[in-house]
Parts: sequence; C-alpha cells; structure tokens
Amino acid sequence: MTPATQPRPATQERKELLLFTLAVLGLTTVIIATLHQLHVTNNWAANALMFVPGSVAIALLLRSGTGVRSIGWGTGPAIYWFWAIALPVIALAMSLPISIWLGFAALAPASTKMGALASQPLKILENVLIYTAISIPFALGEEIGWRGYAQGRLVRQFGLLKGFLLLGLIWGFWHSPIYYFMGTDTAHPILGPFVMTPIDNILAVVPMAWLYIRSRNICVPTFMHAFADVLWGFSGLLFPASNETATWAILQATQVVISAVLLRSLMAKPAEAAALAFKPLPVPESG
Repeated sequence: MTPATQPRPATQERKELLLFTLAVLGLTTVIIATLHQLHVTNNWAANALMFVPGSVAIALLLRSGTGVRSIGWGTGPAIYWFWAIALPVIALAMSLPISIWLGFAALAPASTKMGALASQPLKILENVLIYTAISIPFALGEEIGWRGYAQGRLVRQFGLLKGFLLLGLIWGFWHSPIYYFMGTDTAHPILGPFVMTPIDNILAVVPMAWLYIRSRNICVPTFMHAFADVLWGFSGLLFPASNETATWAILQATQVVISAVLLRSLMAKPAEAAALAFKPLPVPESG
C-alpha cells in the first residue's frame, strides 16, 4: 500500500468527525438563534440552513486534500432511482390507510383548497414534481454532509449499527434547534424537535444509506430526501391528522419494517458494503 492510499489514522478521523459535528451543530444553532432574535420567521431562511452540513463537509474535504470526487457523482443504476421513488411511496401506502382506518386522519373537506385539489390527481402530481425540483438543491446541501462525508467515517470508526445510530442522532439533533426556534411543531414544542425528530431521522438513516451504498453516488439519496419530504408534506395537507402523534407513530412503525429489510440486505453482504461505501480515504502524499 502506497502512502497515497493508506487509510487515515483512526484518531485523526475521529477528530475530523468531531470537528464536523461540532461545526455543523454549532453554526446551525447560532444562525437560527440569531434569526429568532431578529424575528426572522421566513421558512426560506430556515431552509437555507440545509446547506450548512454540505458546506462544512466540503471545507473539510478540501482542507484534507481529498476533494469532493470521493463523495460519488453521476446517475448510478436506474433501479435505484426507482427505489428512491418507491420507498417513500411504500411507507406512505402502508401507514396512511392505517391512520385513516383508525380515525387518526381523514381526507380534507371538499370545501377547502386541499380538499378540492384531492379530486385533481394530475394537479397533485404536477405540484409534487415542482416542489421536489425546488427541494433538490436544499436536500443536496444536507446529503453531502450526512451521507457523503459523515456516514462512511462513522461506520468505519464504530461499525455498521453504531455508525448508523450515531448518524441518525447527529442528523436528528441538528434539526432540533431549527424546529424549536421556528416553532414548527406547535402541538409539541419540546417533544417534537428533541424527541420525535431524532427518532424520525434514526429510522430514515438505513433507507438513505442503502441507496447511497448501492447506487454509489450522492444524487440518488438526494432525490429521495427531496421527494419524501414533499410527498409526506402533501399527504399531511390532503389527509390532515386529528391525532398527529398517532399518525407519526404509525409512520415510524412502517419505517422500522422497511429499515429492518434494508439493513438485513446490507448486513448480508458486509464486504460489498465496505467496498462500495466505506473505502478508506487516501492520505495526500507528502512532499
């Protein structure tokens, strides 16, 4: 093994992970707290914070001499674009009927704007496509950080299960100050940002990781991130919940099932997973 292909020392990589985590969480918290003090409540200002993880990751990659090519770019096999669409649809198709059947959600009244939209499937599809396209750059800002930078390093340092768990916790608690200061969850101002959101992200880690590992590029999980956010957002408007906690719990239960299946797929071929996603980064040659 030449010096250029030697893996980075474990202690150095852990320090880089700690620096990434502190920088992302710290910058985000300071910015959103400042916006709150300035009474800035515009959602676009909060959405701009989605670029923080990717920006920090790119800065660290350039600082180490690795560059951004290691993240993985391109289109990847078409089958994983199919799964990027299918997985959120499957989760919704499993959870929404149960919520409706149990009386926790119902179709919006026809007299409302969303109720009227429910009778226009092509218009719904058009809106989903438009908002997904708008969301993709923001999702990419996150995915470069979480999948492109942190995922492989966390798994390399802590193993598959602990690495995914840590990534889910960091990802989830990164959202917490944003949702808290923006008052996103008025029904659960503390429970929502600091408990429900981290659980949500922990359960989303495996499907995102599976797509990134199998497709070998960042574009596929980025697309699913954007599409899932828009799909579930429209679902909540078309089928407003009478019990948001219950509908959230049902969705998380479906996420558990999907994550278990995909995690088993990853663990069935650990060597392949290591080769595709967790390959040690090269150390620049000194000279």
